[in-house]
Amino acid sequence: MSIRCQQTRAVYKPRRPEKTVLFEAIKRHYKTWRKNSIRSHSKYIEREFTNYLGCGILAKGFGHAHCDNCDKDFLVAFSCKGRGICPSCNTRAMVATATNLVENVVPGVPVRQFVISFPIRIRHYLQTHTILQAILRIVIKEIRKKIISCSPDIPNSQIGAISFIQQFGNTLNHHPHFHLIVTNGVFDTPGDELLFHEASLIPDDILEIEECIRKQVLKYLGKQGFFDQETIDKMLGYENSGFSLNADVYIPYWDREGLECLIKYCARPPFASENLRWNGPWLMYHLPKPTHKGKKFIQMEPLEFLEKISAFIPFPYRHRRHYHGVFAPNSPFRKRMTLAARKCSRKGISLTVQKSVDKTKKVSLDWAELIKRIYLVDPLICECGEKLKITAFVTHPAEIQRILNKIHWPTHIPDFDDAYIISEWNICQLTPETEDGFPPLETQLSETERPDSPFPENNCDPPYYDDYSDPPHEDDYGDPPHEDESIDPPHYED
Repeated sequence: MSIRCQQTRAVYKPRRPEKTVLFEAIKRHYKTWRKNSIRSHSKYIEREFTNYLGCGILAKGFGHAHCDNCDKDFLVAFSCKGRGICPSCNTRAMVATATNLVENVVPGVPVRQFVISFPIRIRHYLQTHTILQAILRIVIKEIRKKIISCSPDIPNSQIGAISFIQQFGNTLNHHPHFHLIVTNGVFDTPGDELLFHEASLIPDDILEIEECIRKQVLKYLGKQGFFDQETIDKMLGYENSGFSLNADVYIPYWDREGLECLIKYCARPPFASENLRWNGPWLMYHLPKPTHKGKKFIQMEPLEFLEKISAFIPFPYRHRRHYHGVFAPNSPFRKRMTLAARKCSRKGISLTVQKSVDKTKKVSLDWAELIKRIYLVDPLICECGEKLKITAFVTHPAEIQRILNKIHWPTHIPDFDDAYIISEWNICQLTPETEDGFPPLETQLSETERPDSPFPENNCDPPYYDDYSDPPHEDDYGDPPHEDESIDPPHYED
């Protein structure tokens, strides 16, 4: 008796954004949040939420794909290409950024990640693009000076750096800080050659960079009128200044996969939508890692959640990453960097593909290639194994409705629910017929009497059945972090 084993082929399944917790929360509560928000919001924030509501929805339009082998048709929904809250578009942007930097910018040289965070007292002043750019230049300048001083003495030596400005923390809090990928050494360009000399950095050098950054940043904020000289001198005298510079992550020149993972970590989305859960009328967000107080999740009202994620939407026409030194677009050595990076990334590739790469001036990945890199499944491969062909893009409303009605698919475009009235509760329930409104002391709870916890003592967190992990990130509860709480992705060791 023989048993025939049928091999199953991995096939891409389109996502259903309308069935996610994030989509439901935004659809239900956006108009109410917009109406009752304390601060005014720009049009680009409204545009970001509106576009997200139609991302991946077939009723907004789609591409038509056909398989000639089995004569099947497939519909591919359009994306919103948002930059703030759409998890799908943010993930594709992350993968595209990492792929472009590894294959077209960073050559085969060792790099080091620098992560600089600032004390809570000055984060309030880091909300404008001008101030962020000025402080970023200070950070780059101090790192460059130290790397050059720790490298061989070479005239006109240059470093290469890529900076990422992040506005979010581990607990969905506003936490402006910088992630920088810096070459661990300097470049020397005698003639047409490209030479690299590695630097020798020790922990004391990192501490010295941190101290120089602290002095220069406080000096700059003093010139802007945010602090007087007495306050600056007092902050410089603190034993724990709140400035934190971590440079423990080191990637050797041969680890291109490690470099790509590091860039993905720097360009990751502000939050993981799969970590959202409903807990009655509240939203529960499972933290990627516990805080220093052992907290594993945060619970908030939907309006509070929308207020938090709206602060992570970047300003329009602003770059989310910046290039410095030899990686800068106007650098005379940028073309040499690109050629060196392509030589590293095309090892093992056929000669025909290498020639096409050499002719390409700008490399950008299409939708199908990005999906393949994220899910390891080609979305343009049919169940039969043949390649699908995109035959048309359907955008006319009447044609969209005709096709969707034929396959019994929803034809309505989602819209925000109407705003509802927020109930206001009097949190101080005063007792009538008393002198001060409070009950007598003998009827008050004693210090040992406390309300029962909603969870058992041996299980302080609600049950969480899926383990969605994310690289660790620094939170800003209470005092600034110690050395053992620094930002360090878990899959790298120095």
